[in-house]
Amino acid sequence: MVRFFLHPFSGVFSAAVAHFMIAVPAAPTHWVVRMNHRNRSASWLIFAVVLAAHFLEHGHGAWTWWLMVLQFLVYPHVVYLRARHAEDPLAAEIQNLLLDNFCFGLWAAALGFPLWIAYTLVICGGINLTAFRALKGLLQALVAVAAGAALMVAVAGWRFTPDTSLRVSAMSMLCLSIYLVLFARDAHTRTVALSATRARLRKSEAALQSQLQAVESLQEQLTEQAHRDPLTGLHNRRYLNTALPREIDACAREGATLALLLLDLDHFKQINDRHGHAAGDDVLCQVAALLLQSMRPSDSCCRYGGEEFLLLLPGMGLQTAVERAQALRQQVAERRWLADGQSMQVTLSIGVACAQDAGLKPAALIDLADQALYRAKAEGRNRVCAAPAVPQALVDGVAMPVHPAA
Repeated sequence: MVRFFLHPFSGVFSAAVAHFMIAVPAAPTHWVVRMNHRNRSASWLIFAVVLAAHFLEHGHGAWTWWLMVLQFLVYPHVVYLRARHAEDPLAAEIQNLLLDNFCFGLWAAALGFPLWIAYTLVICGGINLTAFRALKGLLQALVAVAAGAALMVAVAGWRFTPDTSLRVSAMSMLCLSIYLVLFARDAHTRTVALSATRARLRKSEAALQSQLQAVESLQEQLTEQAHRDPLTGLHNRRYLNTALPREIDACAREGATLALLLLDLDHFKQINDRHGHAAGDDVLCQVAALLLQSMRPSDSCCRYGGEEFLLLLPGMGLQTAVERAQALRQQVAERRWLADGQSMQVTLSIGVACAQDAGLKPAALIDLADQALYRAKAEGRNRVCAAPAVPQALVDGVAMPVHPAA
């Protein structure tokens, strides 16, 4: 228990003296140290006047006056310097507060526990530590006071003279009131400052949130751009590499079908050679727009490469997919194409493949559609060929034949 009382005070005065003798680089003073120094200096000066009045009434000797000057006029500045230059100013100031209470206990016992003087010392010291350490601080303050009082009683004997004159009692009340007002003022100042800081933080948080939303929006735009073909605006193969496995897994879970159409513009190189690349690009964009018009919300349309396009049609069976492909082929073949101011003929060859509740790999499904497309081109172009649905034989490692559907 004695170690609990005295440990925070060990080295306090020796450290303070050392700081007077050794130059320490100046550093920003902790606000708690500054506030307590201001309050301690002002309130203790007033309390010294209260003690002076009490001393005059009881005829205390000169040594008591000198001790009062050292304690209430010099001590506040010594402990301030000690805390200011400590490695941990806040911890040092807490030790100062404990030492304050220990000294208050010494004074209360030395004076015979005068009621108003002792009460003022104890309540002010308790408030200080409670402000920084809650109920634990109050308990430590009371223990420190008791330790100081016990030490003084052990050295000088027990005295109990609780009565004080009306003048000293009134001055004690005034001193306590001034201290509480100073404490309340500091609390108000810190509350206002904290409120202003919180307002700034809320404003900064709102600005940061806005920036984060802008960054997220930009990331979404960049991701979308990375998944889009810059010429046609359709999805590209990077998007397909993610979307096709996802669609196959979804269809397998739901027992649904997934149709895939692989489309190729017939003799597209001749369009570029005869009409120029600008006209060829115009044709690609117009075909892409036509494909988008025919899509359902669940469908995906990609530019597979060069003059090839790929359609993913979730929930669509093989026969319906072939009919869809035939309709697209006829639309393109019957349309009067005008690209870059030049009239031309455009046709499509389409390969169709369909997976139905089968563990088919994405590359295998594309390969089936590519085989069907190759068959359509080999048979004269401007036609649709289909691979068989649910190619279980392919799943088992055996390639299935491709059937024409033109």
